[in-house]
Formats: sequence, structure tokens, C-alpha cells
Amino acid sequence: MERCDWIVGLYCIGCGAGLVVYWTALLAARKVQLDQAVMRYHLGAEFTAAAALLAGGIATFVSARAPGTLVTVGLGLGLLAYAAIQSPALYPEQRQIRVGLWFLLALTLAVFVYRVATL
Repeated sequence: MERCDWIVGLYCIGCGAGLVVYWTALLAARKVQLDQAVMRYHLGAEFTAAAALLAGGIATFVSARAPGTLVTVGLGLGLLAYAAIQSPALYPEQRQIRVGLWFLLALTLAVFVYRVATL
């Protein structure tokens, strides 16, 4: 495996695990308004993105250049980019979270470009 494969694989696994830990902690602390349909859909999307990222990261370590791996990584990073674009609206009063999400978007796009450039 090349260095670029390690970076992409670790980024996907780290972000996927981070999403699961973040939302699980908020759910355990009862800080998520599950009575709102939009939040239930958002949680579904977040956990779907986490699953795609974890699958893409693991697949990268198994066979970094396989077509299925590239699709899974692209799907996971695309879902993460979408979440980073859509999520700031959920935090209108929390500037630090919004800034973090924009940073996450920039980093995710950079990793995606890096993956494509190193194929």
C-alpha cells in the first residue's frame, strides 16, 4: 500500500468512527430531539455516512485500487461532504460547530481530490 492509501483509509475510518461516537454520545446524553422528524432523518443520514466511511476505509486497507473500494470511498466522502454542507443550518447559534463543519468540508474535499489524483 502506498502512503496515499493509508491517508485515505485512516481518514475514512477516523471520520466514520467519529460520527458514530459523536452521535452516540449526544443520544446517550439525551441532547437530540428525536420527536422531530427532520432530526430522525438527519440521524439516519449521519449513520449511513458513517457506515459508508467505515466500509470505504476498511476496503482501502484490503484492496485500495479495487473498483468497489473506489466507489465506496467516493460514496462515503460524498456523504460526509453533504453532511458538512447541510449541518450548519442545525446549529444557528453555535459558531464553533459551524466553523468546524466548514473545515471538515475543506478537508474532505482535499482527501477526495488526493484520492483521485493518486489513482
